[in-house]
Amino acid sequence: MSEAATLIVTATFNSDNMVAAQRYMQAAVPMLVEGGGEILRRVKVDRSIVGSAAYEACLVVSFPDEAAVEAIFGSADYAALVEDRDAGFVRMDIVLARSL
Repeated sequence: MSEAATLIVTATFNSDNMVAAQRYMQAAVPMLVEGGGEILRRVKVDRSIVGSAAYEACLVVSFPDEAAVEAIFGSADYAALVEDRDAGFVRMDIVLARSL
């Protein structure tokens, strides 16, 4: 059996194009769930305790395996969202993680 995968997304919004950010989130989050993901946390970052938080929002999603994540991000449906992602966010990091 494949090991579960955790997707972690950190993002900084482009305040000049929140419409694109909203469009991206309204399409991408359901796409993650439909692709087998379970939203564990979706949070707004208030402040940094140690270091400097370079992002404003964080999303943590559990998937049954990495293949499920790769299928979503490799899909034509996700590719159609890239323009809004790039316009709506100053920065977005999307990483795969697993248990230590």
